[in-house]
Amino acid sequence: MKKIILIFMTIVIGISVYAQQQANKTVNPYRKIMVTAWKLSSRISENPIKLNYVFDKSFFTAISEDEIVKILKELYKQNGSVVSITTVTYRSELSGDFLFHTDKEYAIPVSITINKNGKVTSLFFKPSFGKTLSFNDITKKFESLPYESKAMLVERYDNITDKMYSLNEDMPIAVGSSFKLYILAYIIENKLSWSKVINILPSDRSLPSGRMQLYPDNAPVTLFSLTEAMISQSDNTATDTLIRFIGREKLEKFINSFSEKKDLNVPLLKTSELFKIKSSTDVAEEYLRLDIKGKRKMLDEIKNKEINIDSIDFSKPYLVNSLEWFFSPKDMCNIMSYFKGKNDPYANTILSMNTGLDTKTAGYVWAGYKGGSEPGVLSTTWFLKANDDRYYCITASVNDSDKNIDEKEYFSIMQDIINIANKE
Repeated sequence: MKKIILIFMTIVIGISVYAQQQANKTVNPYRKIMVTAWKLSSRISENPIKLNYVFDKSFFTAISEDEIVKILKELYKQNGSVVSITTVTYRSELSGDFLFHTDKEYAIPVSITINKNGKVTSLFFKPSFGKTLSFNDITKKFESLPYESKAMLVERYDNITDKMYSLNEDMPIAVGSSFKLYILAYIIENKLSWSKVINILPSDRSLPSGRMQLYPDNAPVTLFSLTEAMISQSDNTATDTLIRFIGREKLEKFINSFSEKKDLNVPLLKTSELFKIKSSTDVAEEYLRLDIKGKRKMLDEIKNKEINIDSIDFSKPYLVNSLEWFFSPKDMCNIMSYFKGKNDPYANTILSMNTGLDTKTAGYVWAGYKGGSEPGVLSTTWFLKANDDRYYCITASVNDSDKNIDEKEYFSIMQDIINIANKE
Protein backbone atom coordinates (compact mmCIF):
# COMPACT_ATOMS: atom_id res chain seq x y z
CA MET A 1 0.00 0.00 0.00
CA LYS A 2 2.84 2.38 0.90
CA LYS A 3 4.43 1.65 -2.46
CA ILE A 4 1.19 2.54 -4.24
CA ILE A 5 0.88 5.82 -2.30
CA LEU A 6 4.54 6.63 -2.98
CA ILE A 7 4.13 5.94 -6.69
CA PHE A 8 0.94 8.06 -6.74
CA MET A 9 2.69 10.96 -5.00
CA THR A 10 5.61 10.73 -7.40
CA ILE A 11 3.24 10.88 -10.35
CA VAL A 12 1.36 13.86 -8.87
CA ILE A 13 4.58 15.73 -8.12
CA GLY A 14 5.88 14.95 -11.60
CA ILE A 15 2.67 16.24 -13.17
CA SER A 16 2.81 19.39 -11.01
CA VAL A 17 6.41 20.10 -11.97
CA TYR A 18 5.61 19.54 -15.64
CA ALA A 19 2.54 21.78 -15.39
CA GLN A 20 4.61 24.51 -13.74
CA GLN A 21 7.25 24.22 -16.46
CA GLN A 22 4.60 24.55 -19.15
CA ALA A 23 3.04 27.51 -17.34
CA ASN A 24 6.41 29.21 -17.16
CA LYS A 25 6.79 28.73 -20.89
CA THR A 26 3.49 30.45 -21.60
CA VAL A 27 4.04 33.45 -19.31
CA ASN A 28 4.52 36.58 -21.41
CA PRO A 29 8.17 37.60 -20.81
CA TYR A 30 7.23 41.22 -21.61
CA ARG A 31 4.32 41.43 -19.19
CA LYS A 32 6.32 43.35 -16.59
CA ILE A 33 7.33 46.19 -18.91
CA MET A 34 3.83 46.35 -20.40
CA VAL A 35 2.33 46.73 -16.91
CA THR A 36 4.82 49.51 -16.20
CA ALA A 37 3.90 51.22 -19.46
CA TRP A 38 0.25 51.29 -18.36
CA LYS A 39 1.20 52.59 -14.91
CA LEU A 40 3.25 55.34 -16.54
CA SER A 41 0.47 56.24 -18.97
CA SER A 42 -1.97 56.75 -16.08
CA ARG A 43 0.36 59.42 -14.67
CA ILE A 44 -0.16 61.55 -17.78
CA SER A 45 -2.88 63.52 -16.07
CA GLU A 46 -3.81 66.80 -14.41
CA ASN A 47 -2.43 65.48 -11.13
CA PRO A 48 0.31 62.83 -11.46
CA ILE A 49 0.61 61.08 -8.08
CA LYS A 50 2.44 58.16 -6.48
CA LEU A 51 5.39 58.37 -8.85
CA ASN A 52 7.31 56.06 -6.51
CA TYR A 53 5.04 53.25 -7.76
CA VAL A 54 6.38 53.82 -11.29
CA PHE A 55 9.92 55.22 -11.07
CA ASP A 56 13.00 53.76 -9.42
CA LYS A 57 14.78 56.04 -6.93
CA SER A 58 17.83 56.16 -9.20
CA PHE A 59 15.75 57.84 -11.90
CA PHE A 60 15.49 61.01 -9.83
CA THR A 61 19.25 61.48 -9.64
CA ALA A 62 19.16 62.80 -13.21
CA ILE A 63 15.90 64.74 -13.04
CA SER A 64 13.82 65.91 -10.10
CA GLU A 65 10.38 64.58 -9.26
CA ASP A 66 8.94 68.08 -9.71
CA GLU A 67 10.31 68.23 -13.24
CA ILE A 68 8.77 64.86 -14.11
CA VAL A 69 5.42 66.02 -12.74
CA LYS A 70 5.66 69.12 -14.91
CA ILE A 71 6.43 67.03 -18.01
CA LEU A 72 3.54 64.62 -17.35
CA LYS A 73 1.12 67.51 -16.81
CA GLU A 74 2.26 69.19 -20.02
CA LEU A 75 1.82 65.95 -21.97
CA TYR A 76 -1.73 65.71 -20.63
CA LYS A 77 -2.50 69.34 -21.44
CA GLN A 78 -1.29 68.98 -25.03
CA ASN A 79 -2.47 65.47 -25.85
CA GLY A 80 -5.17 64.36 -23.41
CA SER A 81 -5.54 61.12 -21.44
CA VAL A 82 -4.01 57.87 -22.63
CA VAL A 83 -6.72 55.38 -23.61
CA SER A 84 -4.69 52.63 -25.29
CA ILE A 85 -1.12 51.49 -25.82
CA THR A 86 0.51 49.94 -28.87
CA THR A 87 3.81 48.10 -28.62
CA VAL A 88 6.25 49.21 -31.31
CA THR A 89 9.11 46.91 -30.33
CA TYR A 90 10.56 45.06 -27.35
CA ARG A 91 14.33 45.52 -27.18
CA SER A 92 14.48 43.12 -24.23
CA GLU A 93 12.26 41.95 -21.37
CA LEU A 94 13.14 45.19 -19.59
CA SER A 95 13.15 47.68 -22.46
CA GLY A 96 10.72 48.66 -25.19
CA ASP A 97 9.19 51.33 -27.43
CA PHE A 98 5.48 52.13 -27.22
CA LEU A 99 2.81 54.43 -28.58
CA PHE A 100 0.45 56.02 -26.07
CA HIS A 101 -2.85 56.79 -27.83
CA THR A 102 -4.96 59.56 -26.28
CA ASP A 103 -8.60 60.59 -26.26
CA LYS A 104 -7.68 63.67 -28.33
CA GLU A 105 -6.51 61.48 -31.22
CA TYR A 106 -2.80 61.94 -30.57
CA ALA A 107 -0.06 59.33 -30.34
CA ILE A 108 2.91 59.80 -28.01
CA PRO A 109 6.03 57.72 -28.81
CA VAL A 110 7.82 56.66 -25.64
CA SER A 111 10.87 54.52 -24.89
CA ILE A 112 10.98 52.82 -21.48
CA THR A 113 13.62 50.84 -19.60
CA ILE A 114 12.82 49.19 -16.27
CA ASN A 115 14.70 47.23 -13.63
CA LYS A 116 13.86 43.72 -12.44
CA ASN A 117 11.35 45.21 -9.99
CA GLY A 118 9.38 46.82 -12.81
CA LYS A 119 10.41 50.38 -11.92
CA VAL A 120 11.38 52.90 -14.63
CA THR A 121 15.12 53.63 -14.81
CA SER A 122 15.17 55.35 -18.21
CA LEU A 123 12.44 57.22 -20.08
CA PHE A 124 12.27 59.17 -23.31
CA PHE A 125 9.16 60.87 -24.70
CA LYS A 126 9.32 61.85 -28.38
CA PRO A 127 7.10 64.49 -30.05
CA SER A 128 3.47 63.44 -30.28
CA PHE A 129 1.62 63.40 -33.58
CA GLY A 130 -1.98 63.51 -34.71
CA LYS A 131 -3.61 60.56 -36.44
CA THR A 132 -5.92 62.42 -38.78
CA LEU A 133 -3.60 64.86 -40.60
CA SER A 134 -3.03 64.39 -44.32
CA PHE A 135 0.35 64.78 -46.01
CA ASN A 136 -0.90 68.03 -47.53
CA ASP A 137 -2.04 69.30 -44.11
CA ILE A 138 1.39 68.65 -42.62
CA THR A 139 3.37 70.32 -45.40
CA LYS A 140 1.10 73.37 -45.11
CA LYS A 141 1.96 73.52 -41.41
CA PHE A 142 5.63 73.57 -42.37
CA GLU A 143 5.02 76.33 -44.91
CA SER A 144 3.28 78.41 -42.25
CA LEU A 145 6.22 78.36 -39.84
CA PRO A 146 7.08 82.01 -39.05
CA TYR A 147 10.71 82.08 -40.16
CA GLU A 148 12.64 83.99 -42.83
CA SER A 149 13.80 80.96 -44.81
CA LYS A 150 12.24 77.52 -45.15
CA ALA A 151 13.12 74.65 -47.44
CA MET A 152 12.05 71.03 -47.70
CA LEU A 153 12.29 68.09 -50.05
CA VAL A 154 10.57 64.70 -49.71
CA GLU A 155 11.49 62.07 -52.29
CA ARG A 156 10.60 58.41 -52.74
CA TYR A 157 12.98 56.03 -54.48
CA ASP A 158 11.64 52.97 -56.27
CA ASN A 159 12.55 52.27 -59.87
CA ILE A 160 12.41 56.03 -60.37
CA THR A 161 12.75 59.06 -58.11
CA ASP A 162 9.33 60.37 -57.14
CA LYS A 163 9.30 63.93 -55.81
CA MET A 164 6.52 63.89 -53.21
CA TYR A 165 6.95 67.46 -51.97
CA SER A 166 9.26 70.35 -52.65
CA LEU A 167 9.71 73.82 -51.19
CA ASN A 168 12.77 75.80 -52.29
CA GLU A 169 14.61 72.58 -53.08
CA ASP A 170 17.42 74.38 -54.94
CA MET A 171 17.87 77.15 -52.38
CA PRO A 172 21.09 77.02 -50.33
CA ILE A 173 20.22 77.35 -46.67
CA ALA A 174 22.18 77.09 -43.42
CA VAL A 175 22.19 73.47 -42.22
CA GLY A 176 24.49 73.54 -39.20
CA SER A 177 26.16 70.22 -38.45
CA SER A 178 24.34 68.44 -41.28
CA PHE A 179 27.36 69.35 -43.43
CA LYS A 180 29.24 66.58 -41.61
CA LEU A 181 27.56 64.04 -43.90
CA TYR A 182 29.95 65.14 -46.64
CA ILE A 183 32.97 64.25 -44.50
CA LEU A 184 31.55 60.75 -44.03
CA ALA A 185 30.96 60.50 -47.78
CA TYR A 186 34.56 61.53 -48.52
CA ILE A 187 35.84 58.77 -46.24
CA ILE A 188 33.69 56.19 -48.05
CA GLU A 189 34.57 57.46 -51.54
CA ASN A 190 38.30 57.37 -50.85
CA LYS A 191 38.21 54.06 -48.97
CA LEU A 192 40.10 55.40 -45.96
CA SER A 193 41.01 52.76 -43.39
CA TRP A 194 38.55 52.64 -40.50
CA SER A 195 41.29 51.32 -38.21
CA LYS A 196 43.63 54.24 -38.94
CA VAL A 197 44.66 55.89 -35.66
CA ILE A 198 44.56 59.70 -35.61
CA ASN A 199 45.80 61.89 -32.77
CA ILE A 200 43.59 64.73 -31.57
CA LEU A 201 45.77 67.85 -31.57
CA PRO A 202 45.22 70.89 -29.33
CA SER A 203 44.23 72.90 -32.43
CA ASP A 204 41.45 70.36 -33.14
CA ARG A 205 39.69 71.07 -29.86
CA SER A 206 36.27 72.70 -30.28
CA LEU A 207 33.19 73.33 -28.16
CA PRO A 208 30.41 70.78 -27.61
CA SER A 209 28.32 69.06 -28.82
CA GLY A 210 30.25 65.87 -28.22
CA ARG A 211 32.79 64.76 -25.63
CA MET A 212 36.12 64.53 -27.44
CA GLN A 213 37.04 68.09 -26.45
CA LEU A 214 37.64 66.51 -23.03
CA TYR A 215 40.27 64.10 -24.38
CA PRO A 216 43.92 64.87 -23.55
CA ASP A 217 46.22 66.39 -26.16
CA ASN A 218 47.37 63.89 -28.80
CA ALA A 219 44.82 61.28 -27.69
CA PRO A 220 44.83 58.42 -30.24
CA VAL A 221 41.42 57.66 -31.77
CA THR A 222 40.51 55.45 -34.72
CA LEU A 223 38.97 56.90 -37.85
CA PHE A 224 35.82 54.87 -37.18
CA SER A 225 35.40 56.24 -33.65
CA LEU A 226 35.94 59.82 -34.82
CA THR A 227 33.44 59.43 -37.64
CA GLU A 228 30.83 57.69 -35.50
CA ALA A 229 31.07 60.45 -32.88
CA MET A 230 30.88 63.14 -35.59
CA ILE A 231 27.59 61.77 -36.96
CA SER A 232 25.75 60.18 -34.03
CA GLN A 233 26.81 62.71 -31.36
CA SER A 234 27.65 65.59 -33.72
CA ASP A 235 31.00 65.79 -31.95
CA ASN A 236 32.67 69.02 -33.06
CA THR A 237 36.20 68.10 -31.97
CA ALA A 238 35.95 64.83 -33.89
CA THR A 239 34.77 66.81 -36.92
CA ASP A 240 37.65 69.28 -36.81
CA THR A 241 40.15 66.45 -36.34
CA LEU A 242 38.81 64.77 -39.49
CA ILE A 243 38.87 68.00 -41.52
CA ARG A 244 42.51 68.52 -40.54
CA PHE A 245 43.40 64.87 -41.25
CA ILE A 246 41.70 64.76 -44.67
CA GLY A 247 42.59 68.28 -45.73
CA ARG A 248 40.25 71.24 -46.09
CA GLU A 249 40.77 71.78 -49.82
CA LYS A 250 40.25 68.10 -50.64
CA LEU A 251 36.90 68.23 -48.87
CA GLU A 252 35.96 71.46 -50.66
CA LYS A 253 36.63 69.87 -54.04
CA PHE A 254 34.60 66.81 -53.07
CA ILE A 255 31.66 68.92 -51.86
CA ASN A 256 31.70 70.93 -55.09
CA SER A 257 31.26 67.69 -57.04
CA PHE A 258 27.85 67.25 -55.37
CA SER A 259 26.60 70.81 -55.11
CA GLU A 260 25.20 72.93 -57.94
CA LYS A 261 26.32 76.09 -56.13
CA LYS A 262 30.10 75.84 -56.45
CA ASP A 263 32.42 77.31 -53.82
CA LEU A 264 29.51 78.22 -51.55
CA ASN A 265 31.35 76.55 -48.67
CA VAL A 266 34.85 77.68 -49.59
CA PRO A 267 36.75 77.92 -47.34
CA LEU A 268 35.07 75.02 -45.53
CA LEU A 269 34.96 76.17 -41.93
CA LYS A 270 35.89 73.96 -39.02
CA THR A 271 33.45 74.20 -36.11
CA SER A 272 36.11 75.79 -33.88
CA GLU A 273 36.78 78.41 -36.55
CA LEU A 274 33.12 79.31 -36.68
CA PHE A 275 33.10 79.80 -32.91
CA LYS A 276 36.29 81.89 -33.01
CA ILE A 277 35.03 84.14 -35.80
CA LYS A 278 31.60 84.62 -34.25
CA SER A 279 33.12 85.43 -30.85
CA SER A 280 34.12 88.88 -32.12
CA THR A 281 32.03 91.25 -34.22
CA ASP A 282 35.18 92.89 -35.60
CA VAL A 283 36.71 89.55 -36.60
CA ALA A 284 33.46 88.38 -38.18
CA GLU A 285 33.03 91.57 -40.21
CA GLU A 286 36.66 91.46 -41.35
CA TYR A 287 36.37 87.79 -42.37
CA LEU A 288 33.26 88.45 -44.45
CA ARG A 289 35.00 91.32 -46.30
CA LEU A 290 37.91 89.13 -47.40
CA ASP A 291 38.23 87.14 -50.62
CA ILE A 292 38.87 83.39 -50.47
CA LYS A 293 42.65 83.82 -50.30
CA GLY A 294 42.33 86.34 -47.49
CA LYS A 295 39.92 84.11 -45.59
CA ARG A 296 42.32 81.18 -45.79
CA LYS A 297 45.08 83.38 -44.40
CA MET A 298 42.89 84.50 -41.49
CA LEU A 299 41.92 80.91 -40.69
CA ASP A 300 45.59 80.00 -40.54
CA GLU A 301 46.26 82.94 -38.21
CA ILE A 302 43.54 81.96 -35.73
CA LYS A 303 44.44 78.25 -35.85
CA ASN A 304 46.00 78.15 -32.38
CA LYS A 305 43.85 80.86 -30.84
CA GLU A 306 41.66 79.70 -27.96
CA ILE A 307 37.90 80.03 -28.26
CA ASN A 308 36.64 82.86 -26.07
CA ILE A 309 33.45 81.17 -24.94
CA ASP A 310 32.45 84.10 -22.71
CA SER A 311 32.14 86.40 -25.71
CA ILE A 312 29.79 84.10 -27.65
CA ASP A 313 26.08 84.75 -27.21
CA PHE A 314 24.37 81.38 -27.57
CA SER A 315 20.93 82.82 -26.82
CA LYS A 316 20.17 84.41 -30.20
CA PRO A 317 21.05 84.13 -33.91
CA TYR A 318 24.20 85.80 -35.22
CA LEU A 319 25.14 86.05 -38.91
CA VAL A 320 23.36 82.80 -39.77
CA ASN A 321 22.88 83.99 -43.36
CA SER A 322 26.59 84.51 -43.98
CA LEU A 323 28.66 82.48 -41.48
CA GLU A 324 27.46 78.89 -41.60
CA TRP A 325 27.46 75.82 -43.84
CA PHE A 326 25.05 76.14 -46.78
CA PHE A 327 23.39 73.36 -48.75
CA SER A 328 20.08 73.02 -50.57
CA PRO A 329 17.53 70.28 -49.84
CA LYS A 330 18.51 68.74 -53.18
CA ASP A 331 22.15 68.64 -52.02
CA MET A 332 21.13 66.85 -48.83
CA CYS A 333 19.06 64.21 -50.62
CA ASN A 334 21.86 63.75 -53.15
CA ILE A 335 24.36 62.92 -50.43
CA MET A 336 21.95 60.50 -48.76
CA SER A 337 21.33 58.83 -52.13
CA TYR A 338 25.10 58.50 -52.45
CA PHE A 339 25.19 56.43 -49.26
CA LYS A 340 22.39 54.22 -50.60
CA GLY A 341 24.38 53.56 -53.76
CA LYS A 342 27.56 52.71 -51.86
CA ASN A 343 25.74 50.56 -49.27
CA ASP A 344 28.82 50.59 -47.07
CA PRO A 345 28.20 48.60 -43.85
CA TYR A 346 30.28 50.99 -41.73
CA ALA A 347 28.53 54.07 -43.07
CA ASN A 348 25.12 52.42 -42.68
CA THR A 349 25.88 51.65 -39.04
CA ILE A 350 27.15 55.15 -38.34
CA LEU A 351 24.15 56.83 -39.97
CA SER A 352 21.67 54.69 -38.04
CA MET A 353 23.17 55.13 -34.55
CA ASN A 354 20.99 58.17 -33.85
CA THR A 355 17.74 58.39 -35.82
CA GLY A 356 16.66 61.74 -34.38
CA LEU A 357 12.95 60.88 -34.10
CA ASP A 358 10.81 57.76 -33.96
CA THR A 359 11.03 55.93 -37.29
CA LYS A 360 9.93 52.42 -36.25
CA THR A 361 6.28 53.23 -35.59
CA ALA A 362 5.59 54.10 -39.22
CA GLY A 363 7.12 50.84 -40.42
CA TYR A 364 10.61 51.87 -41.50
CA VAL A 365 13.09 49.02 -41.16
CA TRP A 366 16.20 51.22 -41.40
CA ALA A 367 16.85 54.90 -40.81
CA GLY A 368 19.87 57.10 -41.40
CA TYR A 369 19.88 60.60 -39.94
CA LYS A 370 21.87 63.78 -39.41
CA GLY A 371 20.71 67.08 -38.02
CA GLY A 372 22.23 70.44 -37.27
CA SER A 373 21.34 73.53 -35.29
CA GLU A 374 22.44 76.77 -33.73
CA PRO A 375 20.35 79.79 -32.68
CA GLY A 376 18.31 80.70 -35.76
CA VAL A 377 19.14 77.46 -37.61
CA LEU A 378 17.50 74.03 -37.52
CA SER A 379 18.09 71.36 -40.15
CA THR A 380 17.22 67.65 -40.36
CA THR A 381 17.77 64.95 -42.97
CA TRP A 382 16.50 61.38 -42.89
CA PHE A 383 17.03 58.53 -45.32
CA LEU A 384 14.49 55.81 -44.59
CA LYS A 385 13.88 52.28 -45.83
CA ALA A 386 10.25 51.16 -45.58
CA ASN A 387 9.15 47.56 -45.11
CA ASP A 388 8.24 47.39 -48.82
CA ASP A 389 11.93 48.07 -49.68
CA ARG A 390 11.26 51.58 -50.97
CA TYR A 391 13.48 54.41 -49.75
CA TYR A 392 12.57 57.95 -48.71
CA CYS A 393 14.61 61.10 -48.28
CA ILE A 394 13.05 63.67 -45.94
CA THR A 395 15.09 66.83 -45.51
CA ALA A 396 14.12 70.24 -44.18
CA SER A 397 15.76 73.40 -42.86
CA VAL A 398 14.53 76.65 -41.35
CA ASN A 399 16.58 79.80 -40.77
CA ASP A 400 15.91 83.13 -39.11
CA SER A 401 18.41 85.92 -38.50
CA ASP A 402 16.40 87.52 -35.68
CA LYS A 403 14.73 84.80 -33.63
CA ASN A 404 15.28 81.28 -32.38
CA ILE A 405 13.50 78.28 -33.86
CA ASP A 406 10.74 76.60 -31.87
CA GLU A 407 12.27 73.12 -31.88
CA LYS A 408 9.23 71.42 -30.39
CA GLU A 409 6.93 72.72 -33.12
CA TYR A 410 9.44 71.93 -35.85
CA PHE A 411 10.11 68.36 -34.71
CA SER A 412 6.41 67.69 -34.25
CA ILE A 413 5.86 68.54 -37.93
CA MET A 414 8.81 66.41 -39.02
CA GLN A 415 7.54 63.47 -36.96
CA ASP A 416 4.17 63.75 -38.71
CA ILE A 417 5.87 63.74 -42.12
CA ILE A 418 7.94 60.67 -41.22
CA ASN A 419 4.81 58.87 -40.05
CA ILE A 420 2.79 59.52 -43.18
CA ALA A 421 5.34 59.64 -46.03
CA ASN A 422 5.30 55.90 -46.70
CA LYS A 423 1.48 55.84 -46.59
CA GLU A 424 1.13 58.18 -49.57
